[in-house]
Amino acid sequence: MTAGPPPTEVELVSAWDRALGQPAPRRPLLLLGREDADRLPVGEVAALLLRTAGSWTGDRVEATLDCPACPQRLEVGFAVADLLAAALDPTPDSAHGGARVGAGAFTLDWRGHRLTLRLPTPADLAAAARAGDAAVAERWLLRACLLAADPPLDDPAAALPEVSAAMAERDPLGVVAVTLTCPGCGTATEALLDVPGWAWQAADARVRRLLGEVHRLARAYGWSEAQVLGLGPHRRAAYLELVP
Repeated sequence: MTAGPPPTEVELVSAWDRALGQPAPRRPLLLLGREDADRLPVGEVAALLLRTAGSWTGDRVEATLDCPACPQRLEVGFAVADLLAAALDPTPDSAHGGARVGAGAFTLDWRGHRLTLRLPTPADLAAAARAGDAAVAERWLLRACLLAADPPLDDPAAALPEVSAAMAERDPLGVVAVTLTCPGCGTATEALLDVPGWAWQAADARVRRLLGEVHRLARAYGWSEAQVLGLGPHRRAAYLELVP
């Protein structure tokens, strides 16, 4: 996984502006500035978004989740570095009897079958979501990610539990699950942390703060948006201290 430099403030504002015209699931991908973002493994995208958005949030991921048993709102927080530690490259040989066979692909031995699979991508998730039903979506994802089976499978869905476990092992940030205990009712629950959603909220908050600074300095000095953003954060902060 190669992470480029974070976007400049001008690039961030431009990406945010373009993203607002896109469906919500696609907006975080535009923050990465990569045309292939929707074709990368889901966990790799999450890692790139953590690196990109962490600088806007003090390298922390904060989220609020609903308790499933009562009206309590549950707050969770993690260091970006701790989440990224889960994204280290896996070893070639897995506990499930498989091995890598190239970028993004691996093999899995299952009940006498040698399965060749790839990891799901954001594009896969978007297509699967259109199935409407969760079980149908799971089967669609399996068919999309199953590159070959030797010998062929009569019922690919039977391999879903083992395939899901093997994918989670190779792409730990593909699904980020958090175990919580509600302080209100004591219910223990496992919730999913939406890393792309968090990254987009962080970007949206950052851009709106920038636009507020542009507004103040444009009114005070008559500068354009490009001129204000071109000052950089330190000079801009110094000028803002001078504005009544």
